[in-house]
Amino acid sequence: MWSTLKIKKLMILIIAVLLFTGCHDPDRDQTFESPFGNDEVVVMVDYLSCPDVFYDGECIFEYDGPGFNETVYWDVEWISEDEIRLYIPGSRWTNQVYYIDIPR
Repeated sequence: MWSTLKIKKLMILIIAVLLFTGCHDPDRDQTFESPFGNDEVVVMVDYLSCPDVFYDGECIFEYDGPGFNETVYWDVEWISEDEIRLYIPGSRWTNQVYYIDIPR
């Protein structure tokens, strides 16, 4: 049988693995191309629907808010070649809008 000590060790191991591997959901990564096709950003979302935005392999935005209790899909609107708007489409999440400068 499983002893209490073995169960505790197993739980610590599982927590450690989750912490070091992260909770990124690669199936939900989205790439958004700029209007002129010169640039693109990648929005990577974790299992709590929290986005990180990458440009040229560098993270240019990390969402620091709480996660969501449901699956949320983010969208990007290119304001210009140097700025994007990250938002959740639909009227329910109107407070979740972020303007992000593209580094040059």
